[in-house]
Amino acid sequence: MDDSNVLDNLTTLIALHRRLLLALKGQRNPARDNPFAAQLRNAERDVRSRIVSWQPLDEHEAHLKLEHLASYILATGTHLDAVEIKAICRSVARFF
Repeated sequence: MDDSNVLDNLTTLIALHRRLLLALKGQRNPARDNPFAAQLRNAERDVRSRIVSWQPLDEHEAHLKLEHLASYILATGTHLDAVEIKAICRSVARFF
């Protein structure tokens, strides 16, 4: 199934990312050898990558993108690498 038409706006990507994070949190067997958990992790990484590379159309989208990514970092305790941070900063710079 080609998701490109469905995942064509930031709000949809963020909603999907949140659902994937909740599904991962709810896994009873999150072990690396669990194929379903691995699929969820791969899908989460893909959607997060789409959000990171998303080019906001306006200031509202820029804020939405930053708010979601900040919430993601705080909720998961993870970090973004330097390439991701650079891509995020470039994508929102024109709005600030």
